[in-house]
Amino acid sequence: MVPTTRLIRFIALGSPLWLLSFALPAGWLFGTSYLCVLALALLVDYRSIPDVTAFEINREFGRFSLGDETDVRILFRNRSSKFLQIALRDELPAGLQQSAAIPELHLGAKAECEFAYQIKALKRGRYHLHQMALRIRRPGGLVERQIRMSMPAEVRVYPRFSTSDEYRLLARISRHDDDVRRPRRVHGRGTDFESLSTYYPGDDPRLIDWKISAKRGHLITRNLQTERGQQISIMIDAGRLMALKIGDRSRFEHALTAAVMLSYVAQRRGDAIAVSTFSDRVESFVPPIRGTAIMPRVLESLSTVEVRQVESDYWQVVAQMMDRLKRRSLLIMITDVLDAAGSSGLLLNLTRAVSRHVVLCVVLTEPAIARIAESDPHTIDETYLKAAAASLKLQRQLALDKMRNKGILTLEASPDMLTVQLIRRYLEIRKANLQ
Repeated sequence: MVPTTRLIRFIALGSPLWLLSFALPAGWLFGTSYLCVLALALLVDYRSIPDVTAFEINREFGRFSLGDETDVRILFRNRSSKFLQIALRDELPAGLQQSAAIPELHLGAKAECEFAYQIKALKRGRYHLHQMALRIRRPGGLVERQIRMSMPAEVRVYPRFSTSDEYRLLARISRHDDDVRRPRRVHGRGTDFESLSTYYPGDDPRLIDWKISAKRGHLITRNLQTERGQQISIMIDAGRLMALKIGDRSRFEHALTAAVMLSYVAQRRGDAIAVSTFSDRVESFVPPIRGTAIMPRVLESLSTVEVRQVESDYWQVVAQMMDRLKRRSLLIMITDVLDAAGSSGLLLNLTRAVSRHVVLCVVLTEPAIARIAESDPHTIDETYLKAAAASLKLQRQLALDKMRNKGILTLEASPDMLTVQLIRRYLEIRKANLQ
């Protein structure tokens, strides 16, 4: 029960009655009687307000993306026989934020209304919505009844999908689709599954699918076709260095956004793509897939993975990925490189991968460090700061130069240009048929 401003005014208006207790011996009875009448009216008013069974709420929402606002549509039905004024509030977990308050509803008897409000996703992950709080009163009522309606729902916040610049990039890609879609030269027998058929004498016995043959009771062979596209494997570092923020988002979040957009472009190109995240172990893994299944699988896999405060184990992770990638692939490693000494393990393992795959190492640059390194210092402190920033840039360049000398492709990009530059480099590699 929550008092309204109307009730507070009535209480204030009756307060002078208590002054009669000073003038008359039984003057206190006037104030007490007034409060009793007010309490009775309050009780009648409260009991006239319907309970939770008189309402029906349906909630619908689309896909939640990190940093974006998503519309939540509400269908509210008043099944009671009373005209009601209703204030609603969705009880959201910490990772979700309601952008604006829901306007108060004025619903007649047996009426319904539909409205929408926006929720902004502040953090990726899986969230559970439980209840919606309602404050209900009659017009001119003295009290409001506060109730909670159980409305369980699961919300997944996915990595940010795209920005306006990236949409323009996709438009350009569409216009130049024929230029980048070059056929590949394929030698020997194909390896992609195409269909099943009954085995006949003379067919290659190596193509017999023994499991399916056992189920059907006769021999079945697998028909193979030549590969119709390339294979890309994206590996995203989820170690402690990727937790450092550039702007309002971590390096890891920038990497996820780029990986999702690249997956979308690869899907349109007909390429197979595998996506994994790792720290000192493989955190998530989507095996190589092709077609419309790419985006749902990638978004689902990346929605809950988080950075771990451990050193990344390149030795173990790259070895596991080499075992899982049977075909020659474009291996894209999104990580951080500080200097040659700190990235020695990364260099050695990517050098091993170069013998079987085309390897592209992607690192994010810190715009603030670049600005300091190129600035003109005016004080001693600024001079020391510039020297430190220039040293960091130099050490990273030396490490990346070592990678290039080993045949590893590299890409440095600022956060706002990472997605665009990564997709451009992917299309260049694809057009050059380096695989």
